[in-house]
Amino acid sequence: MSSFLHQSLAATLLIVTMIPVLRASQHRGSAEAQHHAVFPGRTPGSPRPAEGLSIARAYLSGLNTGHLAALDRLFLPGGRSSILENASDEGSWEHYRDHHLKPEMESAINFKFNVTDEKSERFESTLLVRQVGEFTVQVGEEARAYRAAITYVIIEDAGELRIAHLHWSSRRQQKK
Repeated sequence: MSSFLHQSLAATLLIVTMIPVLRASQHRGSAEAQHHAVFPGRTPGSPRPAEGLSIARAYLSGLNTGHLAALDRLFLPGGRSSILENASDEGSWEHYRDHHLKPEMESAINFKFNVTDEKSERFESTLLVRQVGEFTVQVGEEARAYRAAITYVIIEDAGELRIAHLHWSSRRQQKK
């Protein structure tokens, strides 16, 4: 990894980590009560890695079933999330959903993602979830197989864990 890329990633994680800390310090009382109602037994700012895996699995489940609108609750609202797919900046979740993912899902049938490896780690108040797997799509008469890696940056926002950033990288598998 280049030094510039490494520094950029470190700066992004620092910024994403600090956002919920700053918000929590501004709204300590009500946010803390709301947080305990959503995630009982956990103090604000300390998400569990298993919660990150649940969110990532819910995202893939929504893709597998084609219910894109149901995925809105997983992302930061109001255009505050960011999506990268392969070498493209896809903008916010809302933009990606409406201008990229929806048309793609409408033209490809039988999308199914199979996770082969996943891991969730906590960095202070931020979760970093990684999933690797395979998916197929049926386009006309042709079934296309891909390998993919997905990275999620999940933060706490108003007492709920939400995807702040998602990076999807995939490559078509060679026919055997």
